[in-house]
Amino acid sequence: MNKYHITSIIILALFVVLAILVSPLANNNSDIVSKDTSAFLKVNDSHVNFLNKIMVWLTEYGREAFWIMTIILLLIFGGILGKKTAIVLVLAFIVLIPIGFAAKEIVQRPHPTIPESDFLLAQDPNEYSYPSGHATIVSAGAAIALSLFRDSKRKLAISLALTAEAALVCISRVYVGGHYPLDVVGGILLGVGISFLFVGATKQVEKITQFITRTLKRR
Repeated sequence: MNKYHITSIIILALFVVLAILVSPLANNNSDIVSKDTSAFLKVNDSHVNFLNKIMVWLTEYGREAFWIMTIILLLIFGGILGKKTAIVLVLAFIVLIPIGFAAKEIVQRPHPTIPESDFLLAQDPNEYSYPSGHATIVSAGAAIALSLFRDSKRKLAISLALTAEAALVCISRVYVGGHYPLDVVGGILLGVGISFLFVGATKQVEKITQFITRTLKRR
């Protein structure tokens, strides 16, 4: 077991603890939930007109569209390391999507419904709130990029830019009224925790990368 796997276990344990604290099924901690609601309201009471469209755009396009394009660019222009990073991203996303949905159904925390809040985007009333799906995916992407795509200043700069994008998407989920702050924190914990499992399995991923590279060259 390497350092990434150990870190993953710790992070995922924190995710479970937080899930218990915010879940209405587990008689959630009223003090923590109250503070979380207060933080949500403060963010939603401080909207700035010129930021509204940016935050909506980040929510609508900062997950699927942005990260699919990132994977494609890494495969085409990222060299061997870029291909390896892209493959890890794809594997992590494939695993995280069903895990995220399952976690929502288990925790069953409703989306924010506070009348005073200013919602910029309507939320699906049939979907639960913890963890934030956006935060889960983008934080996994950022963690993988920072862990793997960093063997030069240029690549590290790209990974830092991807991390900045992920941070903005996470902020946008609270800003537009979609999630409480702790939903986003939970998404980050889940995304980073699962992504580190794949980052830790670099030898296996390298074999897959080499196979794909050889296959592409034959064509």
